[in-house]
Amino acid sequence: MSVEPKFVYREPLKDVYPRVGKFSDEIVKCIKCGLCRAVCPTLIETLSESQGARGRVSLVEAVLDGRLSLSDIFDERISSCINCKACIDACPSGVRVDDIILAARAELVARGRLPFFKRLILRGLLKRGRLLPPVGKLASLFQRVLLALSPKGSALRLLLPAVRIDRERRLPVFASRSFREQVSERIVPEERKSGLRVAYFVGCSSNLLYTDVATATVEVLKRLGVEVLVPREQGCCGTPMFNAGDFETARDMARANLKAFDASAVDAVIVTCASCGLALKREYSAILELDTSGFSEKVMDASEFIVKKVGVEALRALPLPRDGENEVVTYHDPCHLKRGQGVWEEPRQLIKSLPGVEFREMPEADRCCGGGGLYSFTHYEMSMAVAAHKAEAVRETGARVVLTSCPSCIMQLRDTLARAGLDVEVSHVMEFLYRRLRANEAATVLETSIAQQRV
Repeated sequence: MSVEPKFVYREPLKDVYPRVGKFSDEIVKCIKCGLCRAVCPTLIETLSESQGARGRVSLVEAVLDGRLSLSDIFDERISSCINCKACIDACPSGVRVDDIILAARAELVARGRLPFFKRLILRGLLKRGRLLPPVGKLASLFQRVLLALSPKGSALRLLLPAVRIDRERRLPVFASRSFREQVSERIVPEERKSGLRVAYFVGCSSNLLYTDVATATVEVLKRLGVEVLVPREQGCCGTPMFNAGDFETARDMARANLKAFDASAVDAVIVTCASCGLALKREYSAILELDTSGFSEKVMDASEFIVKKVGVEALRALPLPRDGENEVVTYHDPCHLKRGQGVWEEPRQLIKSLPGVEFREMPEADRCCGGGGLYSFTHYEMSMAVAAHKAEAVRETGARVVLTSCPSCIMQLRDTLARAGLDVEVSHVMEFLYRRLRANEAATVLETSIAQQRV
């Protein structure tokens, strides 16, 4: 990829590249200091300047100045960014590299450069939200049959790369019924001791794959005396769409979600997916240019809501197991939760408040796991290279459980740790909390039964 040197100032081609042109002032803020080089996961793995934040910004700048075309190589370099936002934290000028990269992807999509695989997933399935539950049921049946007929080493697994899946990859199985099919639109606790009401944005992964995460969230909130609303008309948050550069489809999804939620009727809109939370809090307004006033301010991660609105003391008052050997756990910070939303203390506060739990901080807990939603499918080798560092960090802690706050990270970590030969459980914070509550409730029921038999 040849880039013409920039010897003199050129007027940006904002009319030719209007999506990137909106960020021309942001682009010139980059002073090319290179501090982002030490934290960019793709540059660390490739040692290629064009695979780092500074290099990508320079490429976009060259396009806007007319020194570079939207070539296949440009497309590859821009699409290889995981959008982990580590560069933003490291940047002394506060350059929004993520916004610049997404704008460049939007320019590519506007010129018809959206690959068939992504077009099928984004516009064929995710946009048509009502298709997802029946497709999920069919996928669930197919997966279960495939898993039964294709143990490791089976010839059937040779077909998986044809659908962009590594044949050795560990993947979740679609639920036979989506979470929203299993739950009522309004869940009222027996005791409304908190007096709080929330609307739950479930997200695609917790609705179709990790339904236990959604169930656990509702059950924990019920025990804390919180009323939960699950709006029926909600759909995909749109992150996969605008992350691929398909802003128009993402904007349609965002408008539908804003219409589905009446934020004025609740104390908070809670999420259990870091990317969903970031989309609702920031990206709808900053990237998709929608008016989210009165809505985005109420969006909170579930752990953030419990700590800030309910209170850790209310959690400690619940019947939790207090006897037995301590369970050793660690925590992985999702990129879009810590760097995207500034939430990292609250999940740790919840974990540390649980009796019988020993928390061990892992080295570089906020280092990207390489998941990135669809990124782990479109760039699997890079994804695994980035993830290898996380596996070693988990190994160093000696923890038996890794907790996190994002389904995409759960998927990535389970696959990564299995490949590394680590027998470590990976769970969502809310799922782990609910498991602890149920364990104590089961023990209480057993003790009551024994006592009644003695009488």
